[in-house]
Amino acid sequence: MDKQPVSLAGRVAVITGSTRGIGRTIAERFGAAGARVVVASSQAEAVAQTVADLRASGVTASGLACDVSDRAQVEALLQHALDAYRQVDIWVNNAAISGPFAYTVDLPPGAWERVIQVNLVGTYYGCVTVLPHMLQRRYGKLINLTGGGFKRAQRFLSAYSASKSGIVRLTEGLAREYADQKFLAINTLAPGIVPTDMTSQWNAIGPAADALKVFPRIMRIFGTTAEETAELALRMAGPATNGVAGKVFEVMPRYRLFWRLAKAAVGRS
Repeated sequence: MDKQPVSLAGRVAVITGSTRGIGRTIAERFGAAGARVVVASSQAEAVAQTVADLRASGVTASGLACDVSDRAQVEALLQHALDAYRQVDIWVNNAAISGPFAYTVDLPPGAWERVIQVNLVGTYYGCVTVLPHMLQRRYGKLINLTGGGFKRAQRFLSAYSASKSGIVRLTEGLAREYADQKFLAINTLAPGIVPTDMTSQWNAIGPAADALKVFPRIMRIFGTTAEETAELALRMAGPATNGVAGKVFEVMPRYRLFWRLAKAAVGRS
């Protein structure tokens, strides 16, 4: 992808799950590139603090508490952005939860469904809420974040894997439906394994907890950073994806993965 500097001056970006981790870093990066940023998460205090921090750094920002599993709240988020800035050019569906780390049969009632509702259905709500506006304006960058499990199921995270693979299929389906609308860029971003609260504060249940002992090594081999993800998101939000839809952009491309694996193998020998 083009490595030229990207300016988002004049653009408005809505980012869900943007008070911490990957979403927060994307919000900061977009703001630094000139975008007016709308912050959202389920915690009102965190939204207010993030907006204050962004404004203190010179970013034009607003925000609203939003549980993406509630369609009415997602619709209210769009309306908030329109009331504040009269347009939405970029929408990033980032909000997600991992759910408990456990054998699927050991999950508490409702836990599996909650992950699907937040991650997959929440992404769906974001897409169908903002797309009519983007179609009307004849411009839009829709970025859906996938994650571990979109290629191969993750052990003890069946709901998370199902949700993240579903996001890819949802994005591809929308891209095919609007293939003739070249002003829409509907794509997926795959961050890799990023050290965030989600990957450091597991809710492990039962014997599955033993598998977490190897996670630090997995992170060393496969880990990426929130900054790398934000940089790729910025390029997806810019002109490099004009006319591009239905593609998965990976922070950890295959050649880099092979290099990491080779280094790890040498380190063991």
